[in-house]
This record gives sequence, structure tokens and C-alpha cells, in this order.
Amino acid sequence: MKSLSPVAGKTIVIIGGPGFVSDGVKEAWAARRAVVVISSVDVVAMHSSDETLPYDAAIIDVTIPDQAMLTMNEWLEMRRIPFVFAQGHRSEALSAGFVLSDRPGDINAIVAALFGPGSGYYH
Repeated sequence: MKSLSPVAGKTIVIIGGPGFVSDGVKEAWAARRAVVVISSVDVVAMHSSDETLPYDAAIIDVTIPDQAMLTMNEWLEMRRIPFVFAQGHRSEALSAGFVLSDRPGDINAIVAALFGPGSGYYH
């Protein structure tokens, strides 16, 4: 039987600093049958450019340093791994962008950007 979740069986690397991914977030993505790998920028960037990566998509913390963000952007684009940048919490000032939370609406927005029709690599 085919799973109804578009992320079922997909491996998503979440790149961010300590505390970016809560237990609730991990549980929410696991409930959708996604495989979530938590990593820091340094660990992901250490992979060689020739290495085949097991990731289907990436979610990157917007609070990482600018240079690291640019490096990750280029690194993922070269490997054609779709990605989005996300905040770790919702704020009143947030008018656009993605929030990494356990809320279904936040997860659906990220899933649509990563795997929806017409989704791209540059978010």
C-alpha cells in the first residue's frame, strides 16, 4: 500500500545549531515516515564533492552565519538536493518564509517547497 505522505521514506537532513530541532519536530516528521538526520554545517560540509549523499532534501537554520549559509546553498545546489531555509520558531514579525515546527501547516509548507510540483532548488 502506498503511503499518503510525500516524504515517506525520504531522508531529510536538518542543518542547524544546538536547539534548532525539538523533540516535537522530530516526532512530527517521523509520523510522516520521513527519515530525519540532524547535522551541523561543519559535518555536512566535510563530505567530499565526489561523494554521493543519502539526502533527498535539506532544511537549513536561517540563524547560521552568513558565510556558512552561502556555502551550504552552493554545496546543495551542486548536488541538486532541494533545500529551504527555516526559522526555528514563529514570530509576529514573520511575514514569509518557513518555520521548522511540529505544526502541520508549517510542515506542509516545507514539504510542498521541497517535493511539490514545480519545486526548485533555490529557496
